[in-house]
This record gives sequence, structure tokens and C-alpha cells, in this order.
Amino acid sequence: MLVPADPLLPVRPVDHDETSLRAAQALVGGPIEPIGLTRPAATLYVNQNGKPDGLPRNGRATLLTWVHVQQLRGQDVIVGDAYLAGPERRGLDTDTPAALLAVLTGTAVQVQTRSRRRRRWMTLPSTVGMVYDEPFDAYATALLALDDQDILDVRVIPTGQT
Repeated sequence: MLVPADPLLPVRPVDHDETSLRAAQALVGGPIEPIGLTRPAATLYVNQNGKPDGLPRNGRATLLTWVHVQQLRGQDVIVGDAYLAGPERRGLDTDTPAALLAVLTGTAVQVQTRSRRRRRWMTLPSTVGMVYDEPFDAYATALLALDDQDILDVRVIPTGQT
């Protein structure tokens, strides 16, 4: 999935040669830097030289990173176009996980939180069965839930997934 920095351009699936470094570099416009995402495992590729080259901020890729990589949350922003793939296996990209595809293509999603008092995932009541016109609104909703001091972590998942 290509996550353009330009918010007016859609996030879209792309087909490229997973064995070609040049193909991956073409997607992000330069040398690639992988960022390992969790829940589900995936890899977000960004332009390694994006900041020195003055590439524009990528709010959607930043939201993805902040929700799926707790250690990077609020620490840095992603710039330039980004490419989302599945986790690496034997040095090759795999397909973007189905759960991420479902969330990013606008199916019904849930925003869930884990708190200090309740260690299990709980769905935010306002997001049950909600279909977001812009799926990254769900990611923003998740991050806003962290304003509650009791919330330890957040995630965005397709409705029905546990």
C-alpha cells in the first residue's frame, strides 16, 4: 500500500517487484528505511533522506507509526511518501496484512484501548461498528484516547476482530 504524503491523494495498493530494491526506492523517492510495525506485524518503508531533502510531512504515515509503534509515539514525524508491506521473510516483503488492509480500505473498525485498571483490550463505545470516510480518522481517535492518563495503549482493528 502506498501512503502518499499529499493528503489529497488516496492510499492505494501498488504492485511492485518485491525482489527489486530500485522498485522499493521508486515508491518512496529515494533510499529506503524500514520501520517495523506491530499488531499486526508489518513494515513501513520511508525515504531515509526525507528530512534532509525537505520532503513534506506525511500525517497518515505518522499516525500509522504512532499507533503501531508505541516507542515512537509522539517522538518523530514521517516525511515523504511511504510504502506499507507485510513483515519481511527471507529478505523479501510479504503482502500487507489483511487486518491493516481492512482498516485502510474503510471497512467498519473499532478503536480499542488498554488501561492501567483493565489490562485487556476494550472497545471505545463511540467507535463500535463505525465506518470512517477517512480511515486515518480512526487512528487520530485512537491517539486522542491517550489523553486519558489511565490509558496505556491503543489500537485500530476491523470490527469483529479480538
